[in-house]
Amino acid sequence: MSGWLLISSKQNLDITSDLHFTLQGLKKRHRKKAHQIQPGDIFFYYITGVQKLAAAVTIESFVTEGSDKIWINLGKDPEECYPWRFKISPLLILDESNWLNMSEFSDKLLHFRKWPVKNWRLGLQGQIHALRDDDTHLLLQALSKVK
Repeated sequence: MSGWLLISSKQNLDITSDLHFTLQGLKKRHRKKAHQIQPGDIFFYYITGVQKLAAAVTIESFVTEGSDKIWINLGKDPEECYPWRFKISPLLILDESNWLNMSEFSDKLLHFRKWPVKNWRLGLQGQIHALRDDDTHLLLQALSKVK
């Protein structure tokens, strides 16, 4: 089981929620990472803007490709269709009032140690990041305590 930090807007989390956390797509530029993701891995949803951790889902399939537009790209390419798709199932979905501040993990996650302490948010650039096992377990434990 590997963990993946998925950087998402609230709007795209709502879309995934409306799909009952059964499907998640990645942007086309993440093809290589998409092919590293395996069933049993976990996506952790970090929500931009509010800078909070909102949910964890279990990945149920290997990557497939889709061309229908489901999620919304607020960046450079509004036609992005997030073609790399995974079947998922809910694992730990927090009520919005219980979302966890990511700043609480800035000095705990190994992922952020690549950057100077004051610039830990640089670790949240892009759409997806592989997590080390220790980080995966730490986030699972933190989300479980809230649930």
